Amino acid sequence: MKDFKIPVTEVGNGGFQVSVDLNIYSVDAVTATCYKYTDKFYVHQQTADEKTMNIILEAKDSNATVSSETVKQFCNDLIDQQVRVLVNRDFGHIRDLIVEEAFKPVNK
Repeated sequence: MKDFKIPVTEVGNGGFQVSVDLNIYSVDAVTATCYKYTDKFYVHQQTADEKTMNIILEAKDSNATVSSETVKQFCNDLIDQQVRVLVNRDFGHIRDLIVEEAFKPVNK
């Protein structure tokens, strides 16, 4: 795993632990990202300290392993989820106004 620039540690059963900086990513973004992987992986979130969350990914299939590509994709998905959190925070009220307008009763 020497090609990684992110904090990744191999764990037993072919799994990996990714350390996520909570100064950059919100807990909501981390949890949403983890959820995307629960179909193929066992995912465990654990708080290391107030600034770091450790995510452990282990393949559900005992013959499979978590590859470096999986971990890289996890990191990309983490960025995607963080952007969604930020967009919702900044522009969610616009979506709410559109939905409210769409479901307004029609007056004749």
